[in-house]
Amino acid sequence: MTEQDQLLVDELKHNIRRLIDNLEKTKYELEQARDEYKGLEFQFDEYRNEHKALLKRYENLKVAKALADGDPDNQAAKHKINRIIREVDKCIALLNK
Repeated sequence: MTEQDQLLVDELKHNIRRLIDNLEKTKYELEQARDEYKGLEFQFDEYRNEHKALLKRYENLKVAKALADGDPDNQAAKHKINRIIREVDKCIALLNK
């Protein structure tokens, strides 16, 4: 093998090592991105659940305000309260199973 051939082989080996290093670095970065995605997904789910809870709380406050203000539309408020009570009863029944 000539000296020029040896130089080409050495350069090829160097390029292959560099490619392998880049591949390992990219794998690591991909794993980091996946971990960050999972964390953000978990955080998003928490925010979604908090949003749902706040919406329910808001609806309950609207009903309580309607009852406290002596709103002439108390019938609608009573229906909402009855619906909430039925929901709670269903939850209790499911817990008792």
